[in-house]
Amino acid sequence: MKKRFILLSILFVFNSLFIILFIFTRIFYSNPLVDAIYNYLTYWSVLIFYKFGIFIYGGIFIGFVILLFLFIMGYNLAKYKQLIGSIIYISSFLGISIIFLIGLLYAYFSILFNQDLSLNTRLMLFFLFLPLIFAFGLILLLVNIDFYIFLKDLIKARQIWNHNRPKFEIKVKGKITYINIDTDKYIFTPIPILIIAKYLRNEGFSISWFVKGAFNHLFSLIITYLIGWPRARIALFRFIGMKIGRNCHISSRSIPDPLLPELIEFEDGSGCGIGVQLLTHNVMNIKHGSFSFGPIKVCENARIGAYSVILPGVTIGKGSIIGAGSIVADDIPAYSIAYGAPAKVMRQLTESEKREIDKKY
Repeated sequence: MKKRFILLSILFVFNSLFIILFIFTRIFYSNPLVDAIYNYLTYWSVLIFYKFGIFIYGGIFIGFVILLFLFIMGYNLAKYKQLIGSIIYISSFLGISIIFLIGLLYAYFSILFNQDLSLNTRLMLFFLFLPLIFAFGLILLLVNIDFYIFLKDLIKARQIWNHNRPKFEIKVKGKITYINIDTDKYIFTPIPILIIAKYLRNEGFSISWFVKGAFNHLFSLIITYLIGWPRARIALFRFIGMKIGRNCHISSRSIPDPLLPELIEFEDGSGCGIGVQLLTHNVMNIKHGSFSFGPIKVCENARIGAYSVILPGVTIGKGSIIGAGSIVADDIPAYSIAYGAPAKVMRQLTESEKREIDKKY
C-alpha cells in the first residue's frame, strides 16, 4: 500500500510539474521541444476527441446495449442459478457503470477539442462544468470500487456455495422474521447475502435487493440533503418503495432503511421530524450470521419527534406522539405520548387532545 501511494505521489508531482512547465513555456517562453510535444498531443487529441467522436459514442452505446442485455439475462438467471446469475448481472452492472464513467469523462474533455467553438468558449464551458463532473465522476468511481470488490468476493465464494454451503433456519416471532445461518465462518463473505437474498426472493422481494440497497442509500442521501420541498421528497420516497398516505410530512435528513424501504408505511396525516431513522432490518443480533427484518407502520395522524430511531417491527398507534431523540423498540398504543431510550409510554392523550390531533387537513 505504501509503495502504491509513493508511486502515485511521484506521478502526481511529475505531471503537475510538467503542466506548470508547459503553461509557462507556452505563455512566456517558447521552447522547441515543448512546442513539438504540444503539436503532437494536440493532433492526436483532436483526432480522438473530435474527428472520431461519432465512432466512440457509437461504441459506447453498443457496449451499453450489450451489457444491459447481459444484466437482464443474469437477473433472470439468478432466479434459478443464483450465484452464476448474480456474477453475470453484477459484472454487467459494473461494466455499465464503467461505461458511464468513461462516457462522462470523454464528453467532458471533448469540450476542449471541439473545433466548432472558440477557445474562450471551450475554456469557459470546461471550467463551468468542472464541479459537476467532479461530483458525478467521484460517485461513479466509488460505485465502481464497491461493485468490483463485491464481484471479486462473489467469484471467490463459488466453491463454498456449490460444495460447502452452510445451513440456515427461518424463525418468525411476531412481526420479525429471523434468518439464522448455522456457522460464523463465512460471515464476512457474500454467502450470507446470497442465502438472505434467496429467502427474500421467495417472499416477493427483489432478487438484487443488496444492489438496489446501495442505490437506495445513495438516492436517500440525495433526497435527504438536496430536496427541500416536502411534497417532492415524499414523491421520491414513494419511488423507492415506501408506502405514504395523504397529507404526510417527512422532514429533511430523515433516512429510510435502504435495503427494505418497502416495509415502511406512513398512513394519512402521519409524519416524522428532522433526522429520523427508520430501520426495517437488523444484523446486530446476539448470534453472528443472524439477519432479521420487520415492517414499520406509522398509523394515522401519528408523529415522530426529531432524531428518533424506529426499529424493525414497530407500529406506532393512531394519533400517538414520539418525543425527540427516542429509540422505539416496541409497539406504541394509540393516542399515547412516548419518549426515551427505549421509548416508554408516559401518558395517554386527553379527549380534547384526541379531537385536536384527529382533525382532517
